[in-house]
Amino acid sequence: METQERTAPITGREGAEIDVKIAAEWTKNYRDRHPGQTISQFFGIELLQNLLQQPGCMGIRIYYANSEPVNDWHCAMMADPNFAKNMADAHGQDHLILTGVTKEGLDMFPGGARGAHELKTMSATTSGSTSDSGGLLVEQAHPCPGSVGCPQNALTGN
Repeated sequence: METQERTAPITGREGAEIDVKIAAEWTKNYRDRHPGQTISQFFGIELLQNLLQQPGCMGIRIYYANSEPVNDWHCAMMADPNFAKNMADAHGQDHLILTGVTKEGLDMFPGGARGAHELKTMSATTSGSTSDSGGLLVEQAHPCPGSVGCPQNALTGN
């Protein structure tokens, strides 16, 4: 028998601020490991507000994604550590997929809370409407380097 009332795992206060010197060091570490690759992604305020203003949304979860599936040859080569190290950059395009998250830690997209496979994607070129089952997914960020407005600062190494 439980003696304490359960609290939701998500409070909306997750994460922490980071000192710019540490952030610059960590982003440099990433750039050193992935030379010439995308180092940041920009999402506009409208899509972020659409995510955060959903009823019950406590924050945003970010998924790493790639546009190309791994084929049988890639699977066979995964046993080679040198191949595995470089495979991620060899095929497809990396993406970030954003979704709102409830206080229970559930992703807020159509079917997300129920674990169904129904997905609705939301990009910068679509209307802000969602289906009756609620929620949306966001992608189509502007990668840096490669997009207009990419910053030059301590986090980019400039």
